[in-house]
Amino acid sequence: MAESAPVPHTTWRGIAPVHHARRTQAQQLAYELGRAVATTLPPSTSVGLPAAVGATLAQDVRALCPVPHYTSSAMDGYAVRGSGPWRVVAGDPTVHEAASTAAVHLAPGQAVPVVTGGVIPAGAQTIIRDEYAVHSGNDLRFDESRPRSELAGRHIRPAGTECSAGDVVLTAGTVVTPADVAFVAVSGVDTLPVVPVPDVRLLLTGSEVQVSGIPAPGFVRDAFSPSLPAVLQALGARVASVQRIPDEAAAFASALDDAVVHHLPLVITTGGTARSRADHVRAHLERHAIPIIDELDLQPGHPTVFAVCTPGTAVLALPGNPLAAMTALTLLAVPFLHGVLGRPVPANPHVRVAHDIAGARREQLLPAVRDADGAWSPCRDTGANMLGGLSRADALLSVPVQGLSAGAQTTALPLPWSGGSVRSEVPQPHG
Repeated sequence: MAESAPVPHTTWRGIAPVHHARRTQAQQLAYELGRAVATTLPPSTSVGLPAAVGATLAQDVRALCPVPHYTSSAMDGYAVRGSGPWRVVAGDPTVHEAASTAAVHLAPGQAVPVVTGGVIPAGAQTIIRDEYAVHSGNDLRFDESRPRSELAGRHIRPAGTECSAGDVVLTAGTVVTPADVAFVAVSGVDTLPVVPVPDVRLLLTGSEVQVSGIPAPGFVRDAFSPSLPAVLQALGARVASVQRIPDEAAAFASALDDAVVHHLPLVITTGGTARSRADHVRAHLERHAIPIIDELDLQPGHPTVFAVCTPGTAVLALPGNPLAAMTALTLLAVPFLHGVLGRPVPANPHVRVAHDIAGARREQLLPAVRDADGAWSPCRDTGANMLGGLSRADALLSVPVQGLSAGAQTTALPLPWSGGSVRSEVPQPHG
């Protein structure tokens, strides 16, 4: 098995290129490359709350007011002061009911009607629920058949229970959810600083590729243009354009130069990464870019190249075989985009396998499914050119060179379209 080793290329922003990168090493390099590319891009943009859902926060967000921002009632009833009975006084009739008690200051022996969410007047000590109150004109007393605990400061929601003004309510790197925008809205926030969505260009090579219909022998159907944009969108990126390029070195060079001129953070190519005379993608990147990852020490996806062109366009050159390409995309594009977006390093859950799995010349990443007992098994169709197994898979399963025995622990890589939903079935090691 080939050992990972530095390659004789200039480092880029302190990142040393590696030849035959192992899985964990490749993921770390991809993340570091993403963080480095991020320094060449605008750091943040401010967007309204609806537009922030799904985006990544560029900075911590602080509450502009306490939550709740005033002390309120948790029940319909009466705010009272003293042990009772009480004389009912009126709130301000010129404002809506929830705020009508804002200017009231209760004296001992007084009560004022309140609604759920209504302002607790100054001096109030507890809330008597409507169903526990006994009326006689403007006089009010407590129904003694009810629990006396109702008189001990019940049903009052103090201001600032959830947070105080100035508290950090969302941290940088958070992927904003609908619940997040609801929370920051009630804390007084109207806009959020988010990382701009990184644009990606797809350069799909191959004169033999057809985009529709049933291809003739010697031709293949395009599996990438209908799938990769959705995958990248799920990872927080946006596909700016998809270009089909014939197997011509000049056409590829021109398309890549245009992406670099427009300072796109990521270009993804398919095909042309082996070492034959026809593989012009690899040849071009070796001459005109810095290959940070020059081949992977695993299969499928071994001939992948992850390079960078100055001033900061990363080029993820995927193999032409579709499963190999999707495997390399999962391994490298996920941590790279996490790095660009300022998200934490993605986790690789630890799982157990259902039965013996044979090893191979290199570590394998195999499409796999989880059974009802939580154990994992590879899918049947796992050849580099196959997609049937991937379409049924729940994750990619790491199989080391020596293989795995039934019940053994290994690593699972969540598929980009799974939302990272793979759960660890065994404790993860520290460090």
